[in-house]
Amino acid sequence: MECRKLVITVVSANNLPDVRNLFRMKVYAKVSIEGSESKTTQETPVDLQGETDPRWNVQIEYTVSESVVQKPGVNLSIKLFCERSLGDRFIGEVNIPVKGLFDMGLKAEKIMSYDVSGTPSGRLQILYSFGEKIWVEKPRGWRKAAGALFLELVEEAFVLLSGESNDGDGGDGVDVGEGSNDHDDDEEIFFDA
Repeated sequence: MECRKLVITVVSANNLPDVRNLFRMKVYAKVSIEGSESKTTQETPVDLQGETDPRWNVQIEYTVSESVVQKPGVNLSIKLFCERSLGDRFIGEVNIPVKGLFDMGLKAEKIMSYDVSGTPSGRLQILYSFGEKIWVEKPRGWRKAAGALFLELVEEAFVLLSGESNDGDGGDGVDVGEGSNDHDDDEEIFFDA
C-alpha cells in the first residue's frame, strides 16, 4: 500500500494555565492520529522546567497510508497533561486536520502555532513534514496465526479440565482453513520503532 512518513515535531507550548495549586507543573503531550481505526498514541517526555511554558522539541514519526493523508476527518490530536502523583491532569488540546497539513505543503517552512482549546490563552508550537510516497507491505497472516493459537489454547484447556481429547481425528484439532480473514484496510497507520 502507498504510504508516507509523517514527522511531527512538538516544539513547545506557552501561556498554559497553572493547573497545580502546589508544586511545579510538569507537562507532557500525548500525540495521536484520530479518525483512523489504528492505535497511534505516542507521548513526549515530561518537561520538568518550563511549567506553564514547556519545551520539548521532540520528533514523533508515523507511517501513514495515502488514504489517511487524503481523508477528511482524520486529525492530528495533541493533548497536554500535567503529570501528578495522584493522577495526571488534562490541560487542553489541539486538533489539526491531517489533510489540511498536507494541503499546505510537504513541509512546514516555519514553526506553526495553534490555540490550545480548554485554555484562555495557551498556544502550542509544532513543525511537520511528509515524506515522499513509499510502498509498504501490509503484514499478513497474523489474524490466522492468532486464531489458531486461540483454538489450540481452548482445546488444551478442554483436555486439562475433562481429561480427554475433543478432536477424535488423531490430528492436532486445529483447522484454520485455507482462506484468510485479512481485510485490506487502507487506513492503517504504522509506528516506527
